[in-house]
This record gives sequence, C-alpha cells and structure tokens, in this order.
Amino acid sequence: MKENLKGCLVVNSYQDDNKFKTIYQTLVDAFKSEGIVLESKNAIDLGLGIDSKKPNVDFILFWDKDIYLAKKLENMGLRLFNNAQAIEECDNKALTYLRLSKKHIPTPKTYIPPKTFVGVSYPHFKFLDDLSNYPYIFKEAYGSYGNQVYLVNNRKAAEELIKSFGYKDFIIQEYIKEAKGRDIRINVVGNQVINAIERTNDNDFRSNLSNGGHGKEYIPNDEIKELALKACEALNLDFAGVDVLISNKGPLICEVNSNPHFLSTLEITGHNLAVDIAKYIKEQLC
Repeated sequence: MKENLKGCLVVNSYQDDNKFKTIYQTLVDAFKSEGIVLESKNAIDLGLGIDSKKPNVDFILFWDKDIYLAKKLENMGLRLFNNAQAIEECDNKALTYLRLSKKHIPTPKTYIPPKTFVGVSYPHFKFLDDLSNYPYIFKEAYGSYGNQVYLVNNRKAAEELIKSFGYKDFIIQEYIKEAKGRDIRINVVGNQVINAIERTNDNDFRSNLSNGGHGKEYIPNDEIKELALKACEALNLDFAGVDVLISNKGPLICEVNSNPHFLSTLEITGHNLAVDIAKYIKEQLC
C-alpha cells in the first residue's frame, strides 16, 4: 500500500476569481484531512516547455480545461483525475452530446450545425430550415454557469444570434418547456451518487444559481441516479456534476461537468464533495 501520497492540483494560469480560489483551497484542505499533500500549480508553474521534466507527484487532480496540458501530463505517464479525454468531451457540449447519444443516453433532441471557419462564419442559414417548432435552446460549445446559453423564439432571432457567434461552434437543442428554470444537479464520485440539489429560477429559463436561482437538497429516485451514473460511465469520469432535466417523457441529461463547482452544494447540504474526491483518489492509488 502506497503511503504519503502527493498530488498536484492543476488550476488555470489566468483565472484568479475568488470563487475559484475558494474551490482550490477547499480541495487542498480536504486532501490534507485524508493525509494527502496536494499542491496547487498552473501551467506556468509547471514549466512544461520543450525540455520539461515529469512532476514528482503520484497523481494530478486536473481542475482546468487546458486539454493540451492534460494530454502532455498523461503522455508523461501521470494519472489524471479526471482524464484528458473526459475533460475534453465534457467541456465541449457537442462532444458531450455525441458521446451520450452513442450510448443511447437520453438528452434533449440536439442538432449540431455545420462547421465553419474564421473569416467565413455563416454566410447563409439554410441549416435552420430544419427547425420549425420554436423556441429552441442555442448553446455555444464552450461555456459555464449558464453563460453562452440562449432561448431563441423565432427564425429571425436565431439568425441574429448566429451572426454574433462568428465562427464559434454551437449546438441547438429542443426546449423542454416543463423544465423551465429548473434542473437537478447530481454529484457523482467513483460510480456512486453522493447527493443532489434541486436548482430553481423563477425569473430565467436557466436554473443556474449564479443567474439568480436558488437551491435545496434533493433526493433523486433510482431512475435519475441510474441515468447520472450511466452518463459518467459513458464519459469515463471519476467524478462529475451531472445536470438532469425532468421532462414529461422522463429525466434527460442536460450537461455533464468534469470539474463541478461544488461550493453551492456544500452551502446547501453541508456536505463537502472535496472529501469524497480525496477518499476516492486515495482508494484508487493505495
């Protein structure tokens, strides 16, 4: 059994918002409570240049979305939690949908528009001819906290929004009217549902607490638990925050977060998911 584990918490080189700093410190403290030294570093700290050396740690807790850095660390033989491919597929909403659909995991009906490029953008909107039952949800492929997510009520509004995207990738999803302003965040660690919160916003179609929503502890039924676990398995995640919509046809996966911002869950439930993550990694390596 390996003792005196040492890990590296990889954080973004430029993100210094206080809420992120609090998450990082909460993780460091949780790992310390489990007897694990966890040192926070970013890409610049690691100095991963041409002649860079492998960090002298037992594992990487990768709390960033720098896929190039994640893959480079994996190429060095380091174990990442979560792994680079899982992070990449969760960070890109189109890739998330493709992975879940491959495993027949229910999501809102989703359309991925054709690829375009810098300087080309979208010179026409013929692909919108397939849409007839507005409103729809438009999501830029990359975004957090409900940002870059839009409710679009008609063709004209869709065209104007797409013009503002330029060449950015995005997806179009069916609008689940009955789930307006409400979802369930399921917290999963190591193929186990740890807990859940219900998020509700009476003034926005998005439920995110950062957009004025409020939350309460939620007890998911077996169907919702199984769906969240299947989503994590499909994406090969060690831990995640899985967002579930409750539709008239049953629960649907909305999004899957590979590095969930768990402070809201801690505040609402009093349960620190960072400790569960620390215990899980300890079990995996010892």
